[in-house]
Amino acid sequence: MRKIKGFYYVSTDNDVYECKLRGTLKMKNNKLNCIVGDIVEFDEKELAIYNVFDRKNYLDRPLISNIDYAGITFAVKSPDFDYTNFQKVLLNVYDRNISPSVIFTKTDLISDSELKEFLSEFHKVFSGLELDVFPVVAMDNSTLSDLKEFINGKITAFSGPSGVGKSTLINNLLDEDILRTGDISEKTDRGKHTTTESRIFELNNSTLIVDTPGFSSLDFPKLKEKSALSFLFPDFQEYVSSCKFRDCTHINEPECGVKNALENKQIPELRYEFYLYSYNNIFREVKK
Repeated sequence: MRKIKGFYYVSTDNDVYECKLRGTLKMKNNKLNCIVGDIVEFDEKELAIYNVFDRKNYLDRPLISNIDYAGITFAVKSPDFDYTNFQKVLLNVYDRNISPSVIFTKTDLISDSELKEFLSEFHKVFSGLELDVFPVVAMDNSTLSDLKEFINGKITAFSGPSGVGKSTLINNLLDEDILRTGDISEKTDRGKHTTTESRIFELNNSTLIVDTPGFSSLDFPKLKEKSALSFLFPDFQEYVSSCKFRDCTHINEPECGVKNALENKQIPELRYEFYLYSYNNIFREVKK
């Protein structure tokens, strides 16, 4: 449920135990030997974890395993929504075969008409993706009912930039002030890091919430094959099958299904621009 300086807090049906690692799990320089979210076996007398079961999935950042949904959490304002940063999170989530959902916080900072316009534009850009979207005000329970219903019975990791109100939201979902909350820096319009570790909280017997550290920037997934990138764009897939070449990168090749869809406005320009941006960053070639 939590890790602090070499101690692992393991939850059972009856209690929470403070454990250390035993045997081969004590390998040094391996951040993946045991992480928050792992299903483990441990010795209650020695308070030592000796086995970690296979994970169904995990994220590198935030470092968390075995989640059902990534609750990608962004503010609509303060800090302003960043399409590039959002898509980088989405890319990493799809790279790990994890289902994303989207939580928009601070919706009270804009008018109803502005929110309607914002959501309309968002849905246009991501119309090809199956995204559950929840606009909320973190401290207003009346806006949280749909989100509470959605996460019920699931393990959901809330992940997003610093300062978007994740800690405030989770405090309200848990109906308890457990997490420290922060402010937005006036100079940078970015949030201050208040959560420094991933940590699991139990909302009820079948619902777990994961609070994760916020970030100001995020790395791209590490891919070996250039043709692999398009698989992280599910909204491209119906057009990929129309490409003339099986290893098409959808950039310079003739008879490309993705570029044809772009020309016919079936793929939004913003999505294709991000695809090119990702491609150039992931497969950047060093010129000698």
